[in-house]
Amino acid sequence: MFTLVEMKDAIPIPASELGKPRPIAVANQIEQKYCNRILLECGLCISLHELTELGDGLIYQSDASVHIRARFTLLVFRPFIGEVLVGTIHKSTPSGLWLSVGFFNHIFIPPHFMLDGSEWDPDQRLWIWKSEHGDAALDPDLGSQVRFRVTNSVFRPVERPSQAPPAAA
Repeated sequence: MFTLVEMKDAIPIPASELGKPRPIAVANQIEQKYCNRILLECGLCISLHELTELGDGLIYQSDASVHIRARFTLLVFRPFIGEVLVGTIHKSTPSGLWLSVGFFNHIFIPPHFMLDGSEWDPDQRLWIWKSEHGDAALDPDLGSQVRFRVTNSVFRPVERPSQAPPAAA
């Protein structure tokens, strides 16, 4: 579920952070830049695990920051295919269930991956599972815990609208 990813980057340290010890200032900036963000092909970055190497600081002419080359390891959430996780039902829609594992609530279970006998109840607006013998029914409410198996893991980039003004015609 969690993996360690090694990275290299030039970390800008703003002037307000220069009074702190260099490893602490670099760690603060790495956490601010990477934590709670999706790293494509890696997963959701949770936290900085370890600073392994700090290079010299460079000051560029047009920037008031000191740029320090760093090598570091990040703790990343990326469940592997076939892994069984426990989540809570976050949202129930006719297209499927949305689950949360506490720090991440973008897990989607489409109907074709639910148990056989699952059907959408439009009155309760929930998915209900009925056994094949008809003697048992289960209607998990929002907030109920469920176990699920990971069948695919896709982290999509978030498209942000451009902050640039529209081009003049």
